Amino acid sequence: MGIVCRLGSESDLPFKKLRTLTQEVYPFPVLSEDLLKLATWMQDYYAASAEAVFETMIPAPIRRGLKPKRIKMLRVGTSLKAADQAALQKRAPKQAVLYDFLKMQTQPMARVKVLRRLNIGAASCDALIEKGWVLETLQRETRIAYDDALARMEQTAAATAFALTDEQAAAAADVAKSLEQEKFAVHLLQGVTGSGKTEVYLQAIFKVIEHGGGAIFLVPEVALTPQTVSRLRTRLAKIGVEAVVWHSRLTEGERFDAWEALARGKARVVVGARSAVFAPVHNLRLIIVDEEHEPAYKQEETPRYHGRDAAVYRSLLCKAVCVLGSATPSLESLYNVEQGKYRVNKLTHRVDNRQLPTMHVVDLRREAPKALENGTLSSFLAEKLLERFERREQSILFLNRRGYARSVICPECGYVAECRECSLALTYHQSDEKLRCHLCHHEERMPKACPSCGGVGIHRRGQGTQRVEASVRRLLPSARIVRMDADAVQKGQEFRKILADFRVGKIDVLVGTQMIGKGLDFPNVTLVGIVDADLSLHLPDFRASERTFQLLVQVSGRAGRGDRAGEVVVQTFTPHSAPIQFARHANFEGFLSEELAQRKAFHYPPYRRLVRHVFQGRNPDKVSFFIEQWARRLEEALGDTVEIRGPTPAPLERVRGAYRFQLWYFMQSITASLPRITVLRKAFAMDNDVRDLLDIDPLNLL
Repeated sequence: MGIVCRLGSESDLPFKKLRTLTQEVYPFPVLSEDLLKLATWMQDYYAASAEAVFETMIPAPIRRGLKPKRIKMLRVGTSLKAADQAALQKRAPKQAVLYDFLKMQTQPMARVKVLRRLNIGAASCDALIEKGWVLETLQRETRIAYDDALARMEQTAAATAFALTDEQAAAAADVAKSLEQEKFAVHLLQGVTGSGKTEVYLQAIFKVIEHGGGAIFLVPEVALTPQTVSRLRTRLAKIGVEAVVWHSRLTEGERFDAWEALARGKARVVVGARSAVFAPVHNLRLIIVDEEHEPAYKQEETPRYHGRDAAVYRSLLCKAVCVLGSATPSLESLYNVEQGKYRVNKLTHRVDNRQLPTMHVVDLRREAPKALENGTLSSFLAEKLLERFERREQSILFLNRRGYARSVICPECGYVAECRECSLALTYHQSDEKLRCHLCHHEERMPKACPSCGGVGIHRRGQGTQRVEASVRRLLPSARIVRMDADAVQKGQEFRKILADFRVGKIDVLVGTQMIGKGLDFPNVTLVGIVDADLSLHLPDFRASERTFQLLVQVSGRAGRGDRAGEVVVQTFTPHSAPIQFARHANFEGFLSEELAQRKAFHYPPYRRLVRHVFQGRNPDKVSFFIEQWARRLEEALGDTVEIRGPTPAPLERVRGAYRFQLWYFMQSITASLPRITVLRKAFAMDNDVRDLLDIDPLNLL
């Protein structure tokens, strides 16, 4: 398969190789003009190949030329005379049942569904078709994601349109003004959790639809999609506009039909995760990036693009408006506000003047013995959970770590169970007694004795979501407790079922990872517990403080969104750290001032741009040799225009059997400095056993 990006001319001849076109896959462009320009920008900015970019932009079923699904439909054919109908009922009662059922229908019905519903075999149906009493036709079936019983349950909470607060109205009016000008603009909608940012987004979408335009609505997590889709579809249905869904958990048929509906102009609004930024929306006038600070928008495979930045650039190409929303915006976006590149609109109060939740910080240095007795919960958090359960209110417990225990160690010889392919301790999963690597997915049985010394006292250390779940079950044996993480929701739509059950009160305590940490709105949740706030705080990453602050604010924002006040319990061994204290007092400006001062002092982003260059291979000596040779060559060529740090082993030195070394490049401008690095990189002779990758504006520094 090939992609035609442009038509050549005689001046392009002669070609070294010509191929004959044998078939046209689609009769209309797969990539619009703005997407082709976006692809060119991504190739240059992210140092990626055209193949990698196009593969990312065009979903797999579209690349393979998947065709629309056609299904057999049944309807009544020749009318039966009374005598024939009586004879049919006597000789073939099942045929009579089928005929009578179809006679009552006003529209053709899918054959497979009718036969299953009536418990009738294919032979009875075929006999009626042969006589002409039933007609069978082929009809295209449109596979619509989230068009099922769960969707109807989700829509019950989404139908109401609320009157805008003064702050919401002002923000909506400012965005509408930019839309009316039909010029490129970026708005940063900075609103505290529960302040009604989504309603401002919806007002902007209605404005776009009113003038014949299309919109893209990006969310960072698949778990947020059903709630957002339900709100949009319920409200857009009133004006006859269709919204489709776009993310990796859809079936191939659902993805194909969503893409085709957009490409043909049938649908004008798309809701989805990161890759939805490439959706073929006609007359694109608006892109919304909700929770714009989220690392989930950064792709960790080539091309390593950032969905938020791609959204901004595509908006520029289309002369559209891009709205970035967050309660805790990234420092990069705030810096762009400071530089005058983005407009800022603030929502400082929750809807209906609801209070932000009260945050309690538990010092685990004092609580540790009790917490260890109970498994993972401090006595304070355990008491709060009991209170909520007795009052029939709901609770969320958050821990950004899957499994039961983070590592397995032998107390006699110090042996730690590690992955054979990665520099990472294996995580113990109690449900199937397995040790798993969350990088390469290697798994092995939990040893009954130490593989090193034979000791039988091998110990599980640390905690994961499975262990938290077990602790809550011991505390609340009659409560309905569900865990929601990547292990628990491996099946396609399982996460939707869990969220739907939680919404209607079938679950008392929801235990989960980042899937439940942002954006979700459950009015009966009055308690949020952050089991270990230190997990993100002590990583070797200059963004660790920012990530921890954002996490605390976002997760705590799930509490108190209804009529009852909310509380948040944060468990930590470092209660006086700046991110925790600033989050405790909801002091965003204080945190921002301190964090930006530190970044400026060390010349870290957003004050300079950062590129991570990783060399990897199975022979560590070869990898080390080539990265040192490259660093020397680069320093000679670039002089003082780029600051080079390293080379040094990566914090996770080995992943999937490959040893990893890295360099850091600090520069004032990616577009000014990266092309020179790219030219040198193409000319640099590398061993076949060593490969390298460039990560522009990296978020994962491990």
